[in-house]
Amino acid sequence: MLKLLKSFFGSRILRYTVLAVFLGVFAGVSLTGYHLYKLAHTLPSVEEITRYRMSQPSMLYDETGAVIAELGNERRYPIPISKMPVYLQQAVIATEDARFYEHSGVDFLGIFRAMLTNVKSGRFAEGGSTLTQQLVKNIFFTKEKKLIRKYKEAVLAYRLDKYLTKDDILEFYLNYVNFGRGGYGVQAAAVNYFGKNAADLNLTECALLAGIPKAPGIYAPHLNLDRSQQRRNHVLLRMYENGYINEDEYLKSIEEPIVITETIPLRLRHAGYFLDFVLRYLSDELEISEPQNKGLKVYTTLNVTFQDKAEDAVRNNLLKTSKRQGYFGPAGKISDSPDEEIVLAGNVDGDPVVINNSPESLLQIPPYLAVLGFKKAVAVKVDDQQVSIKIDNNTSGVLKLIDNRWARAENSNSGQLNSFKTILEPNDVIYVLPKEKEQGVYLLEQDPPMDAGLVAIDSKTGAIKAMVGGFAFEKTMFNRAAQAKRQVGSSFKPIVYATAIEYGMQPMTKILDAPVITSPNERGKVWRPKNFEDKYYGETTIKEGLTRSRNIITIKIAERLGIRRVLDMAQKFGITSDLPADLSITIGSGSVSLLEMVYAYSVFPNMGTRPANPYFVTKIEDSEGNILYEMSPPAHVRVIRPDTAHIMTDILINVVENGTGARAKAIPRPIGAKTGTTNENRDTWFIGFMPNFVVGVWMGFDEFRELGSETGSQAAAPVWVEFVNSVLPYIPRAVFPVADGVIYRKVDLINWEPTDKLESENISFEPYSFTDIQDDFSDELISQAQ
Repeated sequence: MLKLLKSFFGSRILRYTVLAVFLGVFAGVSLTGYHLYKLAHTLPSVEEITRYRMSQPSMLYDETGAVIAELGNERRYPIPISKMPVYLQQAVIATEDARFYEHSGVDFLGIFRAMLTNVKSGRFAEGGSTLTQQLVKNIFFTKEKKLIRKYKEAVLAYRLDKYLTKDDILEFYLNYVNFGRGGYGVQAAAVNYFGKNAADLNLTECALLAGIPKAPGIYAPHLNLDRSQQRRNHVLLRMYENGYINEDEYLKSIEEPIVITETIPLRLRHAGYFLDFVLRYLSDELEISEPQNKGLKVYTTLNVTFQDKAEDAVRNNLLKTSKRQGYFGPAGKISDSPDEEIVLAGNVDGDPVVINNSPESLLQIPPYLAVLGFKKAVAVKVDDQQVSIKIDNNTSGVLKLIDNRWARAENSNSGQLNSFKTILEPNDVIYVLPKEKEQGVYLLEQDPPMDAGLVAIDSKTGAIKAMVGGFAFEKTMFNRAAQAKRQVGSSFKPIVYATAIEYGMQPMTKILDAPVITSPNERGKVWRPKNFEDKYYGETTIKEGLTRSRNIITIKIAERLGIRRVLDMAQKFGITSDLPADLSITIGSGSVSLLEMVYAYSVFPNMGTRPANPYFVTKIEDSEGNILYEMSPPAHVRVIRPDTAHIMTDILINVVENGTGARAKAIPRPIGAKTGTTNENRDTWFIGFMPNFVVGVWMGFDEFRELGSETGSQAAAPVWVEFVNSVLPYIPRAVFPVADGVIYRKVDLINWEPTDKLESENISFEPYSFTDIQDDFSDELISQAQ
């Protein structure tokens, strides 16, 4: 037998077999090694890892340094490790990686221990990852437990450990990981759970936070207090076992109850439309990708106080205007069958919402209406004089006709509501508001179907102080202040009149207000424009024409000037929107943004100049405080002569004192303004200015519907007045400047001619320009006027 075995092992076959196996193993190991080598070279370099910038919220500030908004997908406030409590550092190390300061990014003892645990459990239960491995996993990999991912983790962890100090790695980790409740990193976690800075955390608070990252959905105290306490006590035990705390500290700490804040601090989000406007600028103009997650500090010209007042004014007057229009109908209807669904209108996106037929569903209400105190109710019984309503299973009430006379049906000829039966039926879903001092009595309300925009700027610097793009940003994100282009109506007329003054006409130049019929166009149609009142007034001065907003006077002025000169002047005023070379644009058929119009009107108080561009961002810093961009107020561009601006300001002040802008007389400051109303009252405007402040308001339907009988003075002007009146204490007093090229002459109000009469009756002092205009067309225009 022994001889046989010796013969076999000494045979050539055995030698070849052993050699083949050896070569096979060697080839396998070599290929595996080569594959792992190639794989390691596909991983991010250490430099790439250290250049990695974790997502953190960008912050927007107003001109006073107040926070406008905290942006970003993750609430994270990175802090240096020097501001992290030592207890927190020890708690995390004791629990997650006790040999953190001993290994080189990969803990082979930990891996061996994990292998034994996995073999015993019969499944992949423990990974043996170090803090460094967890960090690179969270940044670059998914949580899937695969051997190849573990290899990649180990390679990157080893590289990182060689490049960074242990404190750098720990700081990175504690600023990065998810602590639940919307908080990433220890500073956000400290704020969210305890309402304090991380530096102020005590031992038990540190232990609680250290136990969360393993599984935030399980160990976060606001989700499961018992499990969170068990996890915290486990962390304290590990700290005791590793010598970070003594036995007395351990025993005392595990008995302490967990106390966290009931709610997390809200992420401030003022000025939604302005915020979106700024973000578009950062991404489109400055080409900053995902600016909301870069940890930027963006300093703006906005004033939060002005912004809040502007939003209030827009919201209040939209509610009032919608009621003047009548009741636009219920928000939806509930079926008698409890198994059917309710279709509700008026959600955040403006589309119908289908919800279950249940009291809980009926309570759902858009946040922008909930903050106003609105409630959603169902009409149970509808009588002529009263409606019984149900808000939920425990709340009922009534609507009384006497309180809701405004709610006549939309487009109804009736001046007031005479019976609830004309607008409501049983099972209608409606909005209501509790009536003050009358328990159980409610007022009928509605979500305004029309919308509005407001822009306020400092006329000198061009700084935007307030921007409102609609009733609520949560309702619709379309910015009617900057994105919408609407027919401007008579608010365009000051540009026509400024052109006339610039070319030599005077405020007392007379134009015949009489019917105008244009020549047939290519389709054989003629244009018969008329004044708003459908009347004609004969010889009318330029000043009176603008004061009373006479269409015919404006058109005839434009005919004398030539439409091309008016269009060129509009461009100088900063109107970049395309305007057709048509006389109708002179009375407002062109579509222009509110933002453009507000900056155009800044020409008048600025003595003929305007800021070259909107000004709304002053400085941008990165997450480390380095200045990336710093913007100064834009230079001014000359648009018209100072004497022209002086005369136009004088006329526009007269619009307020004696014309269509009379509502602005409620403001005890010198005001120049102009209203605007388009055909069929689809667009209403009011743009007014003081020496240092310009505000514009637009109101209308997005669908270009008729806004009832509302005009610029009825719909837009009240928004303007409410806003300006509310911020007036914050606006420095100032006077309009005076141009050198203007003199005031005594004018006879009977014939509108200069006079030397000594009587005081029927006399006015009017501004005249005595600037010598060296221009052949101006000479011709002046001679025509004479």
